[in-house]
Amino acid sequence: MMKQILFILFAVLIGTAPCVRAQLPQPAAPEGNAAQAASAQAPTDATAPAQPLSSVVAAPAENASVQNTELSPLAAQAQAEAAAALNSLPDPNEPLPSLDEKLTIDDCVRIALANSPSVVSARLAVESAAVSLSNAKNVFWPTVSVSAQQEYTNSKIPPAPRADHGTDAESVNADFSISGITDLIRNIKTQRLELQRAQMSLCDVENTVIADVKSAYYALLSAQRAVAIRTQSRDLYQEQYDRTKAFFDEGLRPKVDVTTAEVNLNNEILSLIRAKNLVKTQTSNLANVMGVTREKPLILDDTIEAEPFTMTFDEALTQAYANRPDVHSSKVGLQISEIKLNQAKAAYWPTFTLGASFSKSGDEFRLDNDQTRLYAGVEIPIFSAFNVYNGVKQARIDLASAQNSDRSLSNNVFMEVQNAFISLNEAAESIPVAASTVEKAKENLDLARGRYNEGIGDIIALKDAEVAYTDSELSLLTARYDYAVALAELKKAMGTR
Repeated sequence: MMKQILFILFAVLIGTAPCVRAQLPQPAAPEGNAAQAASAQAPTDATAPAQPLSSVVAAPAENASVQNTELSPLAAQAQAEAAAALNSLPDPNEPLPSLDEKLTIDDCVRIALANSPSVVSARLAVESAAVSLSNAKNVFWPTVSVSAQQEYTNSKIPPAPRADHGTDAESVNADFSISGITDLIRNIKTQRLELQRAQMSLCDVENTVIADVKSAYYALLSAQRAVAIRTQSRDLYQEQYDRTKAFFDEGLRPKVDVTTAEVNLNNEILSLIRAKNLVKTQTSNLANVMGVTREKPLILDDTIEAEPFTMTFDEALTQAYANRPDVHSSKVGLQISEIKLNQAKAAYWPTFTLGASFSKSGDEFRLDNDQTRLYAGVEIPIFSAFNVYNGVKQARIDLASAQNSDRSLSNNVFMEVQNAFISLNEAAESIPVAASTVEKAKENLDLARGRYNEGIGDIIALKDAEVAYTDSELSLLTARYDYAVALAELKKAMGTR
C-alpha cells in the first residue's frame, strides 16, 4: 500500500510540473523582423518549445503590471506594411551568392546575416538562454540512479585463519524534492522572459547589421561613381591641355595657358587617384560589415531607384514604438525586474518543502530490501540580519532603474526617428536642386569651352566652369546616396528593414 501511495504522489507532482523538453531554437532566419514579430504572441505554456524570433519580439509578457495595451489601428497598419516589405526579401534558404558575381543589396544583406560575428554571437545567446530555461524547469523532475558493486576479499591476518570471500550489492534509488515552489515558478518565468529578450536582441542586432550593410553598400557605389566622374573630368582636362598646347604651337595662346592647363590636369589626376583609393577603402568596409574579407573589387548592381517614403513623422514614430526590438526588450526588462521584486518580498514568508524517496537494495541481484520516505516541512523566517529588507530595497532600486532606462529609450527612439526623418527630407529636397545645378553647369561649361576655342575667353573662366560642372555632378551623386542612406537609417529607427 505504501508503494502505491508513493507512486500516486510522484504522478501528481510530476503531472503538475512543467515539461523540461524545451527545444533549442534554430538561428533566426535573416528575414526575421520586429515588424512581423509584433503580430504574434510569445508562448505562455511551459511545454511549448522555444519559438522563432518572429513570433515573440512584440509578444506581451505574462502577469506584468507594465503598460500592455492593444496597438492602435495606425500601428497595426504600419506593422502590416513592414511585414509586406519583409516578405519581398530573398529566400534565406537559397545558397549564398558568390562575391565574384554582381551583388545586389539584398545579396550583401544575406551574406552579412550569415557571416557577421555579431549576429552569430546573438544567436548563440539565444541558444544559451534556451538552455537556461530548460535548466530552470529541470527542478520538477525526480532523480533516478542505479548502482551495482561487487567485492572480493582475500586476507590472512594471524592468528586468524585465511579469509577468502566475495560480496555484491545492487540498489535502485529515486528521489524527488522541491522547496520554495513559488520561487521556482518565478525563476521559470524569468528565464522565459530572458529567452524572449535574447531573441529580441538578435533581431535588433540583425537590424543594425542590415542598416550598416546598406550604408556601406551605398558608400561603395558612391565611391565607384565618383571615380567615373573624376575620370570624365580628367579626360576633359586632358582634352583642354591638348587643345591649349596646339593653340600655343600655332601662336594663338600664351605659354601661361599651357602651364595652367597642365596644372589643372595634374590636380585632377591626383583627385582621381584619391577617388580610386576611396573605392578600395569602401570595398574593405563593406566586406567587413558582411563578415568576410575581400581584396579584389566588388561588383555591385548600381541600378538603384530612389524609393519614395510617404509616411508622416507621426506614422513613422508610431511604427517605431510598435516594432523596435529594443523597445519590446525594455518592456520585458521591466517585467523581469517586477518578478525579482516579488521574489525578494517572498523571502518574508514561510518556505515549504515537499519530497519523497524510494530505494531498493540487496545482494546477489535480489533487491529484496526497500525503503520509502515521504517528508514535508516548513521554514519560517524570523530574523535574517536585514538581508531580506535590503534585498527588497535593492530590487525596488533595480525596478526604478529599469523604468528610467525605459523612459530614456523612449526619448532616444523619438530623437532617432526625428533625425533620420529630417535627413531624409533634406536629401529628398536636395536631389532636384542638384540635378538642376548639373544642367546649368553643363551649359556654362559648353559656353566657356566655345568662348575659349573662339579666342574670346580665358583659361581661368574655362577652369572655373569645369570645376563647377564636376562639383555639381558630385553634389548630385552625394544627394542621391544620402537619400538612400537616410532611408536605411530611418527604417532602422522604425524597427523595419
